[in-house]
Formats: sequence, C-alpha cells, structure tokens
Amino acid sequence: MNESLDLARRADITIGNALVQPSLRLITGPESEATVEPRVMQVLLALHDAEGRVLSREDLLEICWPGVIVGDDAINRTIAEIRRVARDTGAVIVIETIPRVGYRLASQEDAAGKVGKSAKVRGPALPRRKLVIGGLATAAAIAGGGYGLLHYRRGTAIDELIERGRLVQASGRPDSRTQAQEIFRQAIAMDPERADAWGWLARVLGDDAAAREAALHAIEIDPREANARVVLISQRKDLHSWTEWEDELLEVLKDAPDNTAAQRSLSFFYQGMGRCKDSWSVQEQTLKLEPFNPASHNTSALKHWIFGKNGEADKIADQALRLWPRHPLLWNARMVIYAFTNRAPAGLALLDDVPNRPANLTSASIDSWRAALGAIATRSSPDIARALEVCTAQAKLAPGLAANAIMAFAYLGEVDASYQVAEGLFEGRGAVVQKSHGKGIGDLYSTAGWGRTQVIFTPAAVAFREDGRFSDFSERLGLTAYWRERGIWPDPFVRGSLRTS
Repeated sequence: MNESLDLARRADITIGNALVQPSLRLITGPESEATVEPRVMQVLLALHDAEGRVLSREDLLEICWPGVIVGDDAINRTIAEIRRVARDTGAVIVIETIPRVGYRLASQEDAAGKVGKSAKVRGPALPRRKLVIGGLATAAAIAGGGYGLLHYRRGTAIDELIERGRLVQASGRPDSRTQAQEIFRQAIAMDPERADAWGWLARVLGDDAAAREAALHAIEIDPREANARVVLISQRKDLHSWTEWEDELLEVLKDAPDNTAAQRSLSFFYQGMGRCKDSWSVQEQTLKLEPFNPASHNTSALKHWIFGKNGEADKIADQALRLWPRHPLLWNARMVIYAFTNRAPAGLALLDDVPNRPANLTSASIDSWRAALGAIATRSSPDIARALEVCTAQAKLAPGLAANAIMAFAYLGEVDASYQVAEGLFEGRGAVVQKSHGKGIGDLYSTAGWGRTQVIFTPAAVAFREDGRFSDFSERLGLTAYWRERGIWPDPFVRGSLRTS
C-alpha cells in the first residue's frame, strides 16, 4: 500500500471548511459529520496530495486500488460518495470532473463558485467540540470571501429552480417540456455538479440520444440519481429480461419512493403483464404525488374503464379534458372509453370536434378512428370490412395505430385480424409488419410506448384473450417466462384462455 494512504498513520488535515480525520475515517463540516469507507477516504487524500493537479482514472486505480481489478464504476461511486458527504456536511470540498482526462480537487477560490447545495437543518445538535470546529471553519470561510454564505445562497437558488422545473414539467401545458428544459439548464449553469439537475434534464428531453447523454452525466456525478437511472432503464427496456428490468425499477423506488417517472414506468409495465391491480395501485401513488399532471388523470381514467367503473372513468376523462383541452393523451383516453363501451356516436362527435382535437392529429389517425367507430356503430358487414381494410393499412404506419386496431378488431369479433396485427406489431412477422415505426406519422400514436402489450389486457380485447392462440402468443413474446419466474400470473379477470400450468 502507498504509505501516504495508510489511514492509521495520516495526520488530521483541513480541506476548506472541513476537518478530515483519516485515522477515524471522519469528515466534519459546519453542518454535520460523516464516517466514510476507507477507499473513499483514500481517494480524497490522493486528490488532496496532488495539490490541484489532475489525476487520471488510471492514476487513481494505481494509487488507491493497487493490484486490484475494478471497473470505472468503482471510481464513479467513490467520487459520488465524496460529493454526497460534502453536500450533507456542508463541507466546501469540490471534486472537479475533467472530461476525458480525470479528476482534481478544486482550490478554495474555484470551489467558492462551484459548490451548490443548500444548507439544511439537520437532526440533533452536534457535540460542542464539533460546533467549535464548525464555527471556526465558518469564520475562516467568511474571512476568505464569504464562501459559506455563497454556498448557502447558491444552493438555495438551485433548489428553488429545480422545484420550479419539477412543477412545470408536471403541469401539462403545451410548452411545459420546453420550459422545464430551460429551467433545469439554468440550474446546471449555476452548478454543473448538481446530479439532480442533470437527471431532471434527462427526464424532460424529448430526444433519446440527448436524454441518454444527460442521464449518463448525472450518473457520473451520482450513480444513485433516480431520474437518470429511470431514463437509462427505460431506454434499455428491450435489451434484457423483464424480471431484470422490473428489479431495476424497484431498486430505484427503494432509494426514491416518490419518483413518479419510475412509478409510471412500473405501472405501465404491470398493465402490459396483465397485473392490472398492481398497475392501478402504483398509479394511485403517482396521482397523489402529481394530482395536477394530466398524465396521471389519463391513466386514472383508463384504469377505471379497465375495472369496469365506466361512470367514474367518464367523469375523470371529461373533467381532465376541461382542465387540459386538446391534450393528446387525455383525448385518446376519452376516445378509447367511448369506442369500447359501445358509444360510437359520442366517439364520432369527439372526432368531428375539430377545434378541440389534438393539434397534431394526422389523417391516418383520423381515418382509422372513423372507420373503427363506423363499424362499432352499425356492426354491418360492409362497415366492418371497411374498418378491416383501413385500420390494417394504417396499423403498418405507427405502433399506436396498430394498438388501436388490435383492440378494435377484437371488440368487433374479428379475432383473426386482431392476431394478425398483434403478430406484426409485437413479433415483426406476418402481413402487417410496421414499416416506419411511426416516423412517418408524428402524432400521439407514433411513439414506441404503444408497441407494448398493455392493450391486450383491456376490456376491448376480451375476445383476443379468450382465443385458443393466447397461450402460445404469450409464450412467444416472453410474457409466460416472466410470469413463471415471478410466480405471478395475470389477474383472473384478464387471464382468458391462458394456460398457467
């Protein structure tokens, strides 16, 4: 071992306003103290001993992990832990990331402009010895230019920005995503080391590549940043097993129980696995946390419909559309509930109400709904044939149009056609394979999220589930493997002809 990192032999040192005691693995700031792992202390000492020089990842591995094979994640976690302890203790200890080079311990002059975490009231009062240390450190900071006060003011301002951005992104206004992006970018500009600001930015960015880049930046600062983890988990959805994907989401919620992005992803996932009761339970938590987010009311309306509570579903959908007129998801929920509770005239009236229709609804979506609603209204052979022709053609263009066709065909009793579309959407085989995956549509039905199995476990798809092909279909999609591994099968009321033995 490098003798300079023999913690038992190192004397106490001061870094900024913090007392660092290597032999006790203790860092004491003006707000509190924290005991750290030996490796965390060694990395901090290595950066301190470098006297402002940049240490590469290879340098840190050689100094702090001599002869041990570890991945970059070990360094990421250690740096993130130092930053977390600094925030929690109020210590002016700033580890700078030098992109594609390494890390350095910022000088106190540099740290004054970079530290950004508001001082928080801690639990019990610190022992007198710690209060004296904290008082001396704070006095030294004030004498050196008011770093402690700057730390507090800047941190408070960033916290307020992030909270404002959180509320804006959940408001459902047409420009809410753009406004939230700008707010989170302001927070990052004030302190580039705020992982939570980067995580929120990743959550509201519409471009997958940009969101992934922001999320990875957040994870580099803090590997436990919840929003960033959800973004990365969601983008990896199809790259590994369903059980692993679910476990990762549950792990996020263990660390951040109120993370609504993780809750929505989990609720959506459970619906797609036929775990409708579990899906609704998670959704209710989200609704309590974000009662004025239109996405929460969209899901709530659909959940009431799925459970046969059509009166409540109507009330929720109607009130939500009054609060957020022309909102695409809410309009779709209203349309789905009308269509598949045998109220085609009401659905056609909604479709023909052009001023209150989503602004970007395309002709492909309009034509599909008109044909499906016409067939539902009359149940005549010519109208059903027309619906089969139009909706099958449009199902090739976007995942949402395919999902609607699966429900519409099953609801009309055209189960063969429903399976044909489902095989094209979910398996990429047959005559109704997606050609552009929605890229040529660009409205609410174009996003990849529609290409999941949630529609199969709705009231519209009863005939689909009761068909003898349902078990083999579920087996091919990997749903059965998930149910067996978890020992949890779809709720009985949506199980249909599924073989569970």
